[in-house]
Parts: sequence; C-alpha cells; structure tokens
Amino acid sequence: MRTILIPDRSTNADIEKSIFGSNYNFIIPNAKENSDISDKDWSSCDGILAWHDLIYNEDTIEKLIKCKGIVRVGTGYDNVDLKSCQKKGITVSNVPDYGTEDVADHTFALILANERNIINFNQAVKDKLSWDWSLGKDLSRIRGKVFGVIGLGRIGMAVALRAKAFGFNVNFYDPYRSNGIEKSLNLSRSHSLKELSSKADIISIHTPLNNETKGMINKNFFRSAKKGISIYNTARGEIINLDHLFDSIKEGIVNKAGLDVLDNEPINYENNFIKAWVNDDDWISGKLIITPHAAFYNKESYMEMRKKAAEELKRILEDKNPRYSLF
Repeated sequence: MRTILIPDRSTNADIEKSIFGSNYNFIIPNAKENSDISDKDWSSCDGILAWHDLIYNEDTIEKLIKCKGIVRVGTGYDNVDLKSCQKKGITVSNVPDYGTEDVADHTFALILANERNIINFNQAVKDKLSWDWSLGKDLSRIRGKVFGVIGLGRIGMAVALRAKAFGFNVNFYDPYRSNGIEKSLNLSRSHSLKELSSKADIISIHTPLNNETKGMINKNFFRSAKKGISIYNTARGEIINLDHLFDSIKEGIVNKAGLDVLDNEPINYENNFIKAWVNDDDWISGKLIITPHAAFYNKESYMEMRKKAAEELKRILEDKNPRYSLF
C-alpha cells in the first residue's frame, strides 16, 4: 500500500480516492502550518498533493524519506523548493492547464466592472441614492485603448485574445516569448516593462512569481507609467508592491485597479491602505476591486484541477511519464 499525503485544504478527498483506487492510503491532516503534520506523516508518504497554503522548504523536503513526487494542485509552484526536491530525486509537477479560461474570464470581469463603473452604478441604485447615468461621467470608451499584457503564457494569451475581441489594441511584454509570435497573433510587442507601461491604458499581469517577478510592479514601474493607467492582477500578489500601488492611486497615477491576489493572504484589514478602501475614503473610492483569490474557481475547474493533479501523481508513483514535470 502506498500513502498519499494531502497536507491542507482537502476534506474527504473523494475525487482523489476514486482516481488512486484501493491500493493507496490517504493522510489528510487539514494543516494550517507545516508543524501541524508529524515527522512520521512526512516521512511515510510516497507522494504529496500540495495546495498553496504551506511552504515546502528545504527543512520539510529533508523529512521526505519515501516521497517520489509532489504535485501542486494548481498552477503556481513558488511555495515548493525545486532545488531541494531535485537533490532528493523528487519529481515536482503542477497543473498548468486546468483553469486558463476561468482566470482569463475573471480578469475581464474585473476589467469591465471597473472600467464601466458597474459596482458603483449598482450600489447607487441599491442604496436609493441615484438613478442617474451621469454617475459615470468620467467613463471613457474602452475600444481603441492600449491593453498591455505582462506574460504571454496560456492565461496571458487567453486574456490578450479577449481584449482583441473587445476592440483593444493589444501590446505585450514577455522576454521569454520567441521573436515573431506577435505577428502570428497580430499583437504589438514591447521589449521592456518601461516601454509597455508608458503606452498602455490598461495592464493585466500573468507571470509566475519568482526572483525576477517579485516586486517588479513598483514605484519605478509607476513612475514610467502613462498617467491614468489601470492595473489588474490575477497572477500572484507579491508581483505588485501594494504600498507603491496604493501610493500611485493616491497620487492620481493609477486610475483603477483590480486584484484577485494580495502579497499577504488572507487580506490584512489592519493595513492602512486596506482600511482606506474598506472605509471608502475619497481618494480610493470606486477605484479598487478586490476578490479573494477566486479567479481560478468554478465547480468544473475545481474538479478538473483536483482530478488532473491526482492523475499526475499516480503517473509519477507508478513510474509512468509525468505530463507536467517542472524539471
């Protein structure tokens, strides 16, 4: 009998158990921290289905005596120390293709809600304050604006194609994309963040979190940005320096922002900027939408993600070629 450890999030693991079958045991501690899991459970598992709440650092990896594979139940793998896994001979995979359309749709929901003033219109009507289109007197037509995409991977490309359908002029920055792909997709290309930020009216972020991208949307980025820019992030929260973003909103550099991810999750309501947003202070009122890391989610995508993660780990444990191995 092999043992699967699902450290966090899962409850009855019905989907996972149906895929692995009767020859597998499951350990499901619903841990909040790594220390909630005993050394015995770490050392006895053959494989791990890892969500994003725990950090799989060198100390944790050292406890994995039998483990052959770790599969991130999701796309981002910044919480897994890949080098330590490689040293231990542990295969690491993720599920990169489960929620592409869902995250892209959520991104555009944030954009349209903000750029068309939907939430403020709705609240005014609901509170019986106004039945008046002029609440949106500062709105401008989105068609023809420059839409910037940072990171033209699966999700970034899906967002770019949606933006084209809405009539945006789409420009992207991704130094890892081969020359000429912009011609294949009929997009424009920038060769630096500074170039993109100086021309874009709206920017949407779709990169992984790593040493290169952490904090890359910072005061230097906003200094070079076109005044009145809007920025949206459904990737990873730490890509944006939130203090610098809020300063830029306050200074009038950033007009609107939509965030599905934050640098610290869950949201910290003691943060002064978050307090200002909750209190609807004048400088931030109607300029920011925050959703709770939900862009990936619907019933179908959630089941698909868990199913694909389990199938990938089973392939690893049964010595079949993994589809999504990261090295």
